[in-house]
Amino acid sequence: MMKLIKYPKNLSHSLVVASILTLAIGLGSCQEEDKISVGPPTIERVRTTDPTTADSSLTSATLGTTLSIMGTNFLGTQQVYLNDYPLGVNSAYVTNNAVIVTVTDSVPTVATNPDVPNTLRLVTKSGESVISFQTLPPAPQILQVKNQYVKPGDELELYGRYFYFVDTVYFPGDDVYVTSGFETNASGTTLKLTVPDGMDFSESQSISVVTKSGGSVPGRTSQIYAGKGMIADFDTNGALEWPWNWGWGLSGEMIKPTQPGIESLEGSFAGMNQAFPANWGWNNDKVINLTNWGGVQIFPTAPSEDYSPSTPANKFDFRVEMAVSTTESIEGLLLQFWFPDKNGNELSYNVPITDFVRKTDGSWYTVSMNASQLTNGTTRLSTYQDLLDGDGWAKQIRLVVINPTANDVKAVMGFDNVRLIRAVE
Repeated sequence: MMKLIKYPKNLSHSLVVASILTLAIGLGSCQEEDKISVGPPTIERVRTTDPTTADSSLTSATLGTTLSIMGTNFLGTQQVYLNDYPLGVNSAYVTNNAVIVTVTDSVPTVATNPDVPNTLRLVTKSGESVISFQTLPPAPQILQVKNQYVKPGDELELYGRYFYFVDTVYFPGDDVYVTSGFETNASGTTLKLTVPDGMDFSESQSISVVTKSGGSVPGRTSQIYAGKGMIADFDTNGALEWPWNWGWGLSGEMIKPTQPGIESLEGSFAGMNQAFPANWGWNNDKVINLTNWGGVQIFPTAPSEDYSPSTPANKFDFRVEMAVSTTESIEGLLLQFWFPDKNGNELSYNVPITDFVRKTDGSWYTVSMNASQLTNGTTRLSTYQDLLDGDGWAKQIRLVVINPTANDVKAVMGFDNVRLIRAVE
């Protein structure tokens, strides 16, 4: 029987209220303590929080995944550990039969530490439950194809993230893939392999990497050259003729198969060998201005489904292979793309060379720029027709190496396969 508590008549009203609140809190604490005094926890299975996976059971998950741990006696859960790393528990996501947690990027995985225990452990005031559970890195991401101008038998090098436990690399075409011979680094940021035979670009120009964690998402950064959109390969004559009748800039004598420290990808390429002048300095030998002064179209028009004049300009990329040979730093150097439109606007965009060229050992890299990045103030390209129009007569695109730094930079540079490709379907 509950004992009746009597207060003296002269006790203040505020003190009575405070006493009652204290008693209420104490009773509430006792009730909460009774509520979570359950038996030891038992993990029965793990699934994602997606309602469609309610009946599923996982044995592994990637970093970034939100998990629902299912079982019994979870009230009062203090912590959840993956590979002995604490995930943190929000009591709002705890019931007696489920605990929701997120696998943070800090959780160690078998990719970075082969000795991790591969366990999931849930701890309550009444005990703990442990099950086998593997934590994997996220699905791979392709951030850059070193050199997109590759043929069967060539080495392909990819830069990205999470290139761990690579299973398959798929190439454009039906059943064109590689399942062995992969070379990756310890941090999972590079992947090398040999390009297979049988590629077919009729439906795609992207490659994809599949690991134990899933597959990469195709996009602009995962494409290789599909044989379309060539403006200047410095070998094949058309609206531009090599090595002299192609526009203006560097001498035709610099269009050849080799430069000091640089060997060609295929045939001839345009070379620059100089001290690139500091403080935005200028000389014609660092310019490639591809121009047909007679108005003959230099930009691709076929296949028509790829190069429709009404297609938004942001679906196209200018791309060029570039090689640099130097012992000096090229940090700060820019490659400018320049285009004059029919309204007299000079549109341009400066690409930091080191965004693409990672080593200055003469190896080739693909530099890419979205055509919609060509701007002059608020003026930019709208549709592909803007490129086809040129300046109203001549058709031209200019590439210039710019050095805004305070010092000249001595280097040899090579350029090949200037092209305009349909990068987005």
